[in-house]
Amino acid sequence: MKTRLFINVLKLSFIAFGILMLSNVFSAIAAIFAQAYINAGEITHTVTPYKNISLKTILDKNNIALNDDDIISHDINKLIKPLQTVKIIYVTKEQKKIIENIPFIMTQRREYNSNLRKVEFQTGIEKSIIRTVNEIFYNGVLHDKNTIDERAVEKECCRLVLFNKNGTIEKIYDLSKAKKIKMTATAYYPGDPLAWKDGTVTFLGQKMQRGIVAVDPKIIPLKTRLFISGYGYGYAGDTGSLIKGKRIDLGVNNAREEKPWMFKDIIVYILEKSDTY
Repeated sequence: MKTRLFINVLKLSFIAFGILMLSNVFSAIAAIFAQAYINAGEITHTVTPYKNISLKTILDKNNIALNDDDIISHDINKLIKPLQTVKIIYVTKEQKKIIENIPFIMTQRREYNSNLRKVEFQTGIEKSIIRTVNEIFYNGVLHDKNTIDERAVEKECCRLVLFNKNGTIEKIYDLSKAKKIKMTATAYYPGDPLAWKDGTVTFLGQKMQRGIVAVDPKIIPLKTRLFISGYGYGYAGDTGSLIKGKRIDLGVNNAREEKPWMFKDIIVYILEKSDTY
């Protein structure tokens, strides 16, 4: 009798345990089916929809903020249902200026071949296209872009092109960006009786020749590349006792070439310091 009673109690216990387990399983399933999902960018939020509570309220409770440009797949003023997935696309906008430089358009040029090395003085037009562009990103990824403004800017400019011995371009100087000085010129030539050591050797120990010029180092440092209006390319490689302040002594070939430069006002463009001309 006691054995049968024990068996019956044991059966009832198993049945109760089974009912409890099933109840937990059904509760878990019910909880899952009572949930909804908000896919916000790369993060998925699990939320519980309630009757008479709008999506906006649920977003606020879960600290999910929206900006005016963001895109959401559901009306935030309406309810959401269990198992429903709401997608949010975060939209950001950036405005950029893009500058496209058009290759230099040459209008005139003049070659100088007699001063130390071949150079070419060029005048022309520099043109740039300036675009203002709006870029639109969806969840941090570029989605679209559009041009909201475009304008062309042109300016006349001068430049000096230096060539190597083999005739290829070594360097281009934008003269509009170079420092320029108004100076008074004189000239001297190899063998000039007024020049230091008859003008055959410069202060730097170089051979005197056309293109070497004497300067006041306080105004133009020695070993400076120059471009001189009407004269051409020059290299500051010499000094002189009378060459002080804004004076420059231009190296020429002979006494005949010297005369036209005597006390002539010229513009000197400072290009750069260089150990070689």
